[in-house]
Amino acid sequence: MSNLKSIIKEHINEIIVDMNEELLNDRIVRFWKRNDEDLTLRQFVDKYWEDKSEFAVDLGVSFGKIFEFYLPNKLQELGCDITPTFTSKGDMLENGVSGTSILYKWRKNWEIKTGRGKFIQGATHSPKEKSALNLIQVLWDCYWDKTLDSILFNRKFISEINICVFDNIVVDSVGEHSNNNSRTTLQFRKDRFDECVDACVYGSIKKNRVNVGFVKEDAYGN
Repeated sequence: MSNLKSIIKEHINEIIVDMNEELLNDRIVRFWKRNDEDLTLRQFVDKYWEDKSEFAVDLGVSFGKIFEFYLPNKLQELGCDITPTFTSKGDMLENGVSGTSILYKWRKNWEIKTGRGKFIQGATHSPKEKSALNLIQVLWDCYWDKTLDSILFNRKFISEINICVFDNIVVDSVGEHSNNNSRTTLQFRKDRFDECVDACVYGSIKKNRVNVGFVKEDAYGN
């Protein structure tokens, strides 16, 4: 069966290094670098964005799209039979062979979801959230109070991260469709604590009063 989780866990440090490099080439950082290298990210946002939530969405979209493109190619590099797909079934397709005396081929669709909050977001119209799925979940944040000069010198944009790899799970999709919103949050009830601990490849898991908490930890083990 799939060994994707163990491969991601084994190579997590280089994945974080690679993602830093990808983000440091993103359009947001290029704009920041043009005139404001001496500003922190928080100061940079205060200077140009009246609506801070608009920047937060832009930043989240940038990370999400970069990771969706990056991860399948990285896994190919590490020897996995992975194809980027970006379809209603998922973001990448894994092919494998199992068995001893009798071999059989299998295919597995993987969904990649990222976010900076406590939970990742979904959508009420998504059919994938209503059935079992294979999910790579990445919750992350960045250095808000370091200048771009410092970030570029250290090549570290990501400050903390939590990564979980779930195989064949059904998430609790919380949220109702309305005229101006179709977003949901994908959560795990506290009785699924052990399942989340098993899925976690970086960071830690906390059992809260209602839901499992995904704890983002220092991206460099400090």
